[in-house]
Amino acid sequence: MKPTSDGSTNRPSILVVEDFELLRSSVVQWLRYRFPGCMVQGVESGEQALEHLRFARSDIVLMDIDLPGINGLEATQRIKVQAPETAVAMLTSHDTPHHRLAATKAGADAYVAKQDMESQLEGTVESLLRSRTGART
Repeated sequence: MKPTSDGSTNRPSILVVEDFELLRSSVVQWLRYRFPGCMVQGVESGEQALEHLRFARSDIVLMDIDLPGINGLEATQRIKVQAPETAVAMLTSHDTPHHRLAATKAGADAYVAKQDMESQLEGTVESLLRSRTGART
């Protein structure tokens, strides 16, 4: 991989935003195993996600809704303003029509209920990676 002008590589990147440390670290490790060509990092708050995106590109953000401080819906809205090319997939325990509509209104590109992670997360990430990185690969 060739470095870009800022010294980074063109490797696809995924940011996991989850305040529950055990789940965050498990998802990060699983993504690193399943998508070894990707850079995967995790943060625990919407504020940390926004700060991260000020300095580094992320192709995909997996965003929890219930976060301390700025919740995941507000963080998603801000990400879409700050980095509109970034895909945001909600990864949440809230699987209601109300939450899905709020996520869509916030600009989320996908929605995965935590209880469906095993069956849906891999396909969702693959689809978002294809849509975001196809032009670079």
